[in-house]
Amino acid sequence: MPVGSDPRSRPECCPTRRWTGCWAPTRARCWVSGRGSPVCEGERVAQDSVIVVGGGPHGLLHALALARVGVDVTLLEARPPRPTNSPRAMTFHWSIMRGLDELGVLDEALRRGLIHRTWSINVLGTGERMQIDLGVLADDIEHPFTLHLPQDELADIVTTALLAEPRVTVAWDTRVTGLRQDADGVTVDVEADGAVREYRAAWVVGADGATSSVRRATGLGLPGITWPERFVAVNVRHDFAAQGYDVSAVQLDARDGALVAQIDRDGLWRYTYAENLHLPEESLRERMDEMFRRVLPGGEVPEVETWAAHRMHQRVANTFRVGRVLLLADAAHVTAPTSGYGLAGGFFDSVTLVEALAEVVLHGADHEILDRYSEVRRKVFTGLASPVSSESKQLLWNADGPGRLEEEVERFRWITSSPDRQRQYLLVGRRLESPPLRRRRATSVAGSV
Repeated sequence: MPVGSDPRSRPECCPTRRWTGCWAPTRARCWVSGRGSPVCEGERVAQDSVIVVGGGPHGLLHALALARVGVDVTLLEARPPRPTNSPRAMTFHWSIMRGLDELGVLDEALRRGLIHRTWSINVLGTGERMQIDLGVLADDIEHPFTLHLPQDELADIVTTALLAEPRVTVAWDTRVTGLRQDADGVTVDVEADGAVREYRAAWVVGADGATSSVRRATGLGLPGITWPERFVAVNVRHDFAAQGYDVSAVQLDARDGALVAQIDRDGLWRYTYAENLHLPEESLRERMDEMFRRVLPGGEVPEVETWAAHRMHQRVANTFRVGRVLLLADAAHVTAPTSGYGLAGGFFDSVTLVEALAEVVLHGADHEILDRYSEVRRKVFTGLASPVSSESKQLLWNADGPGRLEEEVERFRWITSSPDRQRQYLLVGRRLESPPLRRRRATSVAGSV
């Protein structure tokens, strides 16, 4: 028997239509549009219900953390539940390892991914090599390493955990087209399987990326700048380790700066570089071969498995809250992918927002705590994540000014010359995490209260 098909389980508001579970209390009108979740229209909506829009790592982790603290969650994702081979984010900063561990997904992530406890700075023109050792953080944190794992792999791990949560409903292939707020909740308009449907909950969280449908539906923009370069992420087969590159490396050069990272144990690496945004993208592949001839020993052109090109931005919404709609991660802010602070900053957005939402929906806190979430996390982005990422981007891809490259090389020589200097340099990343908005309650789950 389908869930809710027993007439004895129907609320009074659904005497004749099939009921699949409804947010609204009795005396509301409920119906099922197609085969989706029910739409409920009536006096109010249950105040412990949240819709999370976006099935990337941030949305999935946010939904999981909310469910773990006792919040009913519906997750809506526009794409089908299948991986893509397009190069996407793969480096997860050491600062979020504890959170992944508390959510119960770290062990499987470590099994599938690669740990790196050091990263190298390689000067292309001279062969000079310096190294940062995350082991200097051993007395400060439990997990002094960074994880390399394709984004879709982490999403798969978190999805498995999410689907085991009884408080969670997941709808794939469900594209948000609009939303409407009222005093009690939010109605979300979607398209799925060619049909128009509606979902309703007390709160909506937009975790649907830089082109967020949720953010646009609120009327918020994403002001800021677009850099004059595009970054190109290439999955390539070449033995960078034989060139003295660590599992993770920064390649410094006035012309050919790059981020280099090992993806798996089978010889696949990610090489990320930049080029002028005004160059025609249709001839990018030919220019890529020319670039590799310049930077690899013997003018080698390696086997390229796949690649993707993207614009780079420094942008942030003016607020992360509009009424009952909240934004996190790339839906709220975007930055150049050069520091690891974009993914980590989005994770800590989620941590703080789960705390705030749990206080409101489970403990009756004033909604003002959600404004504090917005203020605190926006300040972390504008005061730390964005400037650090901007500086890293210019170090990598704008080091062609007089003396600029040597200045940066000398700075890394100074940092790497002492374990204490390395430690101080790395611990800046701790500031991505905000202090609790309120005193922690007894239950502590990553991203929760």
